[in-house]
Order: sequence, then C-alpha cells, then structure tokens
Amino acid sequence: MSSADTSRSGPSRLARWVAVVYFVAMAVAVTFPGVTPFNRARPFLLGVPFVFAWYLMWIVGAFAVFLFLYKSSRR
Repeated sequence: MSSADTSRSGPSRLARWVAVVYFVAMAVAVTFPGVTPFNRARPFLLGVPFVFAWYLMWIVGAFAVFLFLYKSSRR
C-alpha cells in the first residue's frame, strides 16, 4: 500500500472528539447532578415544562453531532 492510497473511511479526529465531548456533557447534563438546576415545572418553553425542553435541546444537539459525524466521514 503506497502513501497515495490512504483513503479514510471514518470520521476525522476532530469530529470524533466533538462527539465524545458532547456526549459526556450530555450524560452529565441530563442525569441527577446536571439537571437539578433545571428541574422545575415553570417556566414553560414551547408549551412544555423547562426540564422537558432541556432534554429536547440535548436530543436535538445529539442529532446535530451525529449529522456532523456523518458528513465528516463521507469526505
């Protein structure tokens, strides 16, 4: 195998680090110690209690990180 034949099939190192950091932050933010400051019924955000919106924001962020990983692996 020559040095010119180095096609990469996986995501870049940066994309992997972004994913790891995001998911570690997500694990802390949606479990007991991280969600405590946001665990209130009020205020409402988009018609749902803030704690549900907090979880929804992390899920949408996870989608964005997966999309970033997908796009970086297709190069």
